[in-house]
Amino acid sequence: CNLPITENYISSLNQQWHPNCFVCKECNSPFTDGAFFEHDGFPYCETHYHALRGSLCAGCHKPISGRCITAMFRKFHPEHFVCSFCLKQLNKGTFKEQGDKPYCHDCFDRLFG
Repeated sequence: CNLPITENYISSLNQQWHPNCFVCKECNSPFTDGAFFEHDGFPYCETHYHALRGSLCAGCHKPISGRCITAMFRKFHPEHFVCSFCLKQLNKGTFKEQGDKPYCHDCFDRLFG
């Protein structure tokens, strides 16, 4: 904020911050549990950090840590990569795509065959 610091401050990321200024750069939420993520010298909450890094699940929009499936130029938790019609998990590695949505072979054939 470029205002002088005259009282309490937070020292992090090689800078000093007013407590009210040390918030997620994207949503301005404070880090109530003390945990934050750094990107390009700025603090971010977990969700916005993963959004910047392209690691949010396209199914649930929550951060992905651990295993992930990349399909249709998006990333998914394995349990959220499901057929758009029957909602069964697409864990065999093969699926069909229609209208930017994944389908199992059976549903695809029934709907579009």
